[in-house]
Order: sequence, then C-alpha cells, then structure tokens
Amino acid sequence: MDPYIYVFNTAGCHGHYLTYLIDRLSNNTPAITELPFNSIGTSHKKLDYSGYVKFVDTLQHKDNSHLKNTHVIKITGDDVLYYERAAMNRAADAQRDLHNLHKDISFLKTYSKNFYNDIVETYKVKNDKVPKWLLRDAWKLGFLDLQNQGAIKDLQADVDWVTKTLSKNTIHLFPVTNFFTTERLHDALTSISDMLYLNLDLEDLPLIHNEFIKNNQILSTHNHVFDLLDAVDKRIPFVNIDTLDIIQQAYVYAELEKKFDFVLMPMTNDFFKTSGEIIEYIDNYPEHYKAMNPNLPKFNNIDNPFFLHRQKTKPVL
Repeated sequence: MDPYIYVFNTAGCHGHYLTYLIDRLSNNTPAITELPFNSIGTSHKKLDYSGYVKFVDTLQHKDNSHLKNTHVIKITGDDVLYYERAAMNRAADAQRDLHNLHKDISFLKTYSKNFYNDIVETYKVKNDKVPKWLLRDAWKLGFLDLQNQGAIKDLQADVDWVTKTLSKNTIHLFPVTNFFTTERLHDALTSISDMLYLNLDLEDLPLIHNEFIKNNQILSTHNHVFDLLDAVDKRIPFVNIDTLDIIQQAYVYAELEKKFDFVLMPMTNDFFKTSGEIIEYIDNYPEHYKAMNPNLPKFNNIDNPFFLHRQKTKPVL
C-alpha cells in the first residue's frame, strides 16, 4: 500500500506510537491485534504494518522534502521538560539514566553539540565526568531563558522547516502533550480522523493507551515537578521529592528562581529531600546575599543588566 499519510517525528515524542495507532485503528487498513511496545515500553516492536502510514524520523526529514499533495502530521515538542527527558531517555531506546547523566556527558556531543560546547566553555570542564550540581545548573540556565533555550530553538526550527518545505501538502501539527491522557489523545485522533478521512475506530484506544502510560516512566513521573512547586507555593512541607532526576531538579530550580528572584538555589550535588526543606531554605535565605539574579533575562519586566553583561562576555561557540 502506498503511504496515505506521513508522520514526521520529533525525537522521543512517540511518532512510532502514533503511526501504530492510525494503522491499527483505521478501518481503511488490515487488522492489527498485537501491541507495539517492546521490553522498555517504546513502540519499536517490529509489526506487519500496512504501509498506509509512513513514519519519518528526524534524520530522514530532508530525504522527504519532495513530498507534494499528500498528508503530513508533524509531532511537536510543546512541553520542553517532557521533551528533554523523553528525548534523553526513550529516543532510539537509549535508556539513559536521567539521575546519573553527569557521570559521562560525552553523549551530548551527538545529542546536542551546542549544549555540550556551552557546558565546556561556561564551566571550564576538563573531562566528560562532571559534578551533578554542574549539569543541573547548566540545564537550569536554559530553563531560565526559554526564548534562547537550545531545545526550544531546535524544535521551532524543525516545525518551521516542515511548514515551509512541505507547504504543498496538508500539514497537521500534533503536540506531544496529546499523549498525556487518554481523553486528550481521543480528542486529537478524532480531529485528525475527521480532517484527513482516516476513518478511525477508537473503541480500543483506552486499553491501548493505558498500556502506553503504564510503560512510560517519563510520563508517569512528569507531574512530580508540578506537585512539588504547588506544595512550595501552598507551604505544604511533607511532599517527598527524592525521586526527581537531574533535568526535573533543574526545572524546579529555574521556576523557584523566577518566583523568588533575589534567591539563588544551591549548587550542591545533593538535592532537597522534601518540599519543607525548600520552604525552609527560601524563608531563611540571608538578606545580605539577596541580589539581582544574573541568570534572569528580565527583572521586574525590565532587561536585567547583569544578564546582558553575561551574554556579552559569554564565549562565542
């Protein structure tokens, strides 16, 4: 069967899974009964697909720039925290331990060369084993300045390329957050089915997606960050947070520094164990240490001169 629709993936954002769902649930294709999940929970199991949907991985995008008069779904990484963690852990079945990425950052040379170079230049590191606090801090700087955060810029450039280069096709953007709940996914699939005449029967979707969620450790731990930030905001002291990985910890520090803009979070290998420890740290942060955070682009909605100075003196990569 010639492809009727092309799924242009974003690394770690479930393009294989979406390909499976359309092929299995469409009444325009032969029946598929087997689930797509392999032993680590990604949808990379080899199945007998019909060819109705063609999966296009990130590195294959330019090989398909000739497409015209067909249907394209582009998955977008609209949640940067989820994207960073999923791409790091799940893409290409990498299974990287997000709690111990600092022990060898050499993988960043291929995953994100600019981020790797930035770490080397900013922190003057001499080898690929770095302290946990250092890698956490590097990610925090990106989360503090999302407009210039590397992943955000790469994701937007990817979407811009698809919408411009493939403009002679029907293009539908599919946010990765559609996969976060069965209800949201049901609505998104209904929309593209109606738009592209996919003739999807979604009766089996709850059963399939429950397995997807159960096998997706990144998704099942995604809201831990927001539960923690909510606990700090509501001054609830007993929320246990020792399960957060390095990227989640960096996100928490960035959000806290945005909220408490005279406070810098500690650069230590150990992270806080409970929400109460964070509340205590912020409450007792010494007045004589409080100063304009040089890592925040804006301060009271005004350009931060310390941030601007740091950007001007930052090494050119």
